[in-house]
Amino acid sequence: MEINALKIASDATLHSGQDLEELRAQGIAQLQKLAPDTWSDHNVFDPGITLLEVLAYVLSDLSYKLNYPVEDLLNAEYDEQSTLTQFLTSEQVMFSHCVTLADYRRLLLDIPEIKNLTIDVRNDGENGATVLDLVVQPHQHAQASHQSLQQEIHKTFAKSRTVTHQLGNIEFYQAAPVHVGMHLVLKDAQDLVQVLADILTKIALEISPNLPRYNAQQLLEQGMNIDDIYVGPALKNGFILDADLDDTPVKKHLYSSDILDALRVHPNIEQIEEFRFIVEHGAQPGYEYWQIEVQDIDPNSTNLAPELGFLSELFFDGITLMIEGQSYTLSSDEIASIKTTISDNIISQSLDSISQESSSSQAFLPLSHYHSLQHELPKTYAVTELSLSREIDSAQKAQLLQFKGYLHLFDQLLADQHKQIDVLPHILALPQYMHFERLGQIMDLMLASEALSSPLLDEFWQRVALLPHTQLSQAVSGISGINHLVKMVMAEYQESGLQQQLEADFSISQLTRLNDSLAHLLARFAVKLPNANLLKYREVFAFYVNILGDCHQDPSHQEDLLSRLVLLRQYIDKCRLLNEMGILGENRCRGFNYLSKTPKTAHLASLGRLIMRNLGFSHHGQMPMATHNRESFYLLESDLLGNTRQGILYCILPNWTTRMQSVEFRALVESQITKFKPLHVKVQCIWLDSEQMSLFERLYFGWLNFYGQAQRERFTGEYEHIANVAQDIGGLLEEIVSTEPQKIIENIIEYVLGKPQGMEVLNTYCVQILTEYACEPKPTDIEIKGQTYLQVLKAVETVIDDHSELYPDGFNEHHVIYLAAQLCIDHICTPNAFAQPNNTKFTIGYSQLPFLKPILPVSFSQINSDTAVVSKFIVATSEPNSINPEGNEE
Repeated sequence: MEINALKIASDATLHSGQDLEELRAQGIAQLQKLAPDTWSDHNVFDPGITLLEVLAYVLSDLSYKLNYPVEDLLNAEYDEQSTLTQFLTSEQVMFSHCVTLADYRRLLLDIPEIKNLTIDVRNDGENGATVLDLVVQPHQHAQASHQSLQQEIHKTFAKSRTVTHQLGNIEFYQAAPVHVGMHLVLKDAQDLVQVLADILTKIALEISPNLPRYNAQQLLEQGMNIDDIYVGPALKNGFILDADLDDTPVKKHLYSSDILDALRVHPNIEQIEEFRFIVEHGAQPGYEYWQIEVQDIDPNSTNLAPELGFLSELFFDGITLMIEGQSYTLSSDEIASIKTTISDNIISQSLDSISQESSSSQAFLPLSHYHSLQHELPKTYAVTELSLSREIDSAQKAQLLQFKGYLHLFDQLLADQHKQIDVLPHILALPQYMHFERLGQIMDLMLASEALSSPLLDEFWQRVALLPHTQLSQAVSGISGINHLVKMVMAEYQESGLQQQLEADFSISQLTRLNDSLAHLLARFAVKLPNANLLKYREVFAFYVNILGDCHQDPSHQEDLLSRLVLLRQYIDKCRLLNEMGILGENRCRGFNYLSKTPKTAHLASLGRLIMRNLGFSHHGQMPMATHNRESFYLLESDLLGNTRQGILYCILPNWTTRMQSVEFRALVESQITKFKPLHVKVQCIWLDSEQMSLFERLYFGWLNFYGQAQRERFTGEYEHIANVAQDIGGLLEEIVSTEPQKIIENIIEYVLGKPQGMEVLNTYCVQILTEYACEPKPTDIEIKGQTYLQVLKAVETVIDDHSELYPDGFNEHHVIYLAAQLCIDHICTPNAFAQPNNTKFTIGYSQLPFLKPILPVSFSQINSDTAVVSKFIVATSEPNSINPEGNEE
């Protein structure tokens, strides 16, 4: 008899929610409390008891369905699998950016050509940048050159670095061949080449070991928790444990005892009669050591990494063999085969990529569709057409239909619960972009004080009608006479059941439940967005209530539209944040990737994106900002600009957008930036108006081009000169952000005047502007001279005063200097802007940003519909809406 045979318990206990008798008894006990005198007949034939039994059945069925495995409850219908976005996996949300040296080491060891490396840290100054110096040990089989490997390391580092962390020197270990002498007694050595190759491979990996790699399933089988597995940066070639990182350094000392321990368990070694290291250099050349210093192998070299020198012609001279009591000498062919086999063994072990195994997909049973409980009741209740007698009179039939109506209430409850269980995968899974992203884009326009056209308004109302519901209803089918009961009051019952009565489209109840469900999902990541009152959404959307209401497409027009707009925006913020949770979590403190080929869009650090998502910003840092009212900001690391100030994160923000005008909202922005910044850096928030932002952006964009080009050329001969130019412009940029915003123009002009031919360049631009803005006849004798900003300003003022009849009212020297500063920035950021002493040529792509000359601002907004004359130097902008402390439109 089989001892472990499967047995069926004879006394299986039911969950209280699935025990019909217990539910019935609890219901009768409750009736006795509620109506002890008026309801005394509790027999099975009592109609009220029948309804109670139906209710007990409803509860037991729901309890049974809700007791399904989670995998079953959350499994989508087969035809929905292709469109349903499932849950965030551990790989998506649990990895993080590089924080520790072990994280950086893992990240770089994931490059296939790297066998091992060491990292040394340099800190420049008390609050200076963290500079990482690397010494890299490539694999013996690595085909990549040192320069290409340096570029790959730099590229990998730039994508994953923490803000203020910089890459320092990259050096390489030199292979130090280790020779050994040993006398082995072998057994069962039919394939001598394979046996010796296996033994020498073990010695080679003991001298220069590979780091062990694991997949997630292997670590789970070892008893590790998910939280302990998915830490640090995401790797492509397997997980590396902290213990293995500590136990697998590049060795500086070799001990024969370690190698002997590895060889003792080899099945083909009967005895090791002798083992020694052979060192060709050192205090006594040729002396046989039991332990050696790796540096003694080649005292004249640095950064040595030991490797078994089996490729040397003299290596096998120190190895003697004994097989079955007889000495054995290896032939040259056998030695060549052994060398080849060892190389193949080492390569195969180093290239063994451990794939990240994902959980196997299983075919879970989908929940069945609901079938009316009326078909399950005894026929004695006469609730189906087949049980009705033909001789029944109309009064009896009316009573039966009335009873059927009572039963339909329970049917409807159970059908709706089935529908809501079926939608669990949608409610708890990631929100789908089609439900929120386009609505989010339309609301982004509102936050940017832009006009909504008629097509946009129509699209808005079409989209809100498609928002997912959390409380769902479906029609109960398969019951005779049901249409007769409900069609008079609910014409759309067959299409959507009681949906509109349960949860209407774009209703407060729908939006509240959607927000609550996403808040629950975000709470799993310890994320909670700021209060809506602090985000100033009501004040912004109040400008759009009338234009949206005038469309007469609101499905819940009886409810407050402004409150629903705020709830909708909160829902969109949560959807966006949740869908990006994996990226934002992994990149929480990362700086921007300065090696990107698209710095105009890739300059935004991931840290900045996280802050934007928490504040509901409408823009993702795509330059420029000065020409519109969209919300964004720039994060600028002082460590990348130069050596003047370090450990500071400059946050450059616009002060003119609708919400940014609010003092309370500015305080919230600064608090969120402080909340998410790394502890090792300081934050300095700088608020600029549109004119100042225009100057900053032009210079910042130019610096990005130079700095990125310098980093891409870092390991070539062109690096030094381009880096000097980038540092020079970075110094000007740092001077601008570290002083008062009002001095931006002065700093730029003084910088230009300090350059060779700078005065001539500035004079040319000032004359050009004064000529363009003058009426006919154009002045021809204009010349601007000055050694300082104030002198230039005074010279321009003199020209305007001398020719006042040629210039429009209000035109003054500050307008000219402002425009000249923009032209000077374009000049500075153009390759070969100023003559270099060595006349070195270099090419960097620089596309000039649009000019912003707000003498007469232009607006295309229906809310602020001003008009203005457009000149050569003016770009169209729209004025932001202005909110007062009470939140009313000014």
